[in-house]
Amino acid sequence: MGVRKRIFTLSAAIGTGLVIIAVGLILWSTTLSSASQGQTKLQQEPVQLEQAADQAADLSKDVYNGLDTTKKIIGKTEARNQAIETGREAASQKLEELSDRARQAEIHGDDVLSATDKRVLKHMSE
Repeated sequence: MGVRKRIFTLSAAIGTGLVIIAVGLILWSTTLSSASQGQTKLQQEPVQLEQAADQAADLSKDVYNGLDTTKKIIGKTEARNQAIETGREAASQKLEELSDRARQAEIHGDDVLSATDKRVLKHMSE
């Protein structure tokens, strides 16, 4: 296996790892939030869907902040830079999809949202 192929594989693994860590942290924080607050509090306080949707949309764009700096520090090769861009693109897409689901829930009622979506959106709107 050539050096370039190894570097690309390593970079892709790093990018994938970063996305998995980000998703894991979101899920972990929502799990802690729901465990400490309980489901009754979640049901008592409705999610501010419009505010949460706007916040998720803003965060989907903010994922790209500092991209050039990250590339200078971490992405010393083209393969690493590609992995960084791929990871940020995936994170941005997930946040944009969450924003879209929140906007749909605002129109059709929040029954279209999963419990995890509700917790994440609630956290974003606070």
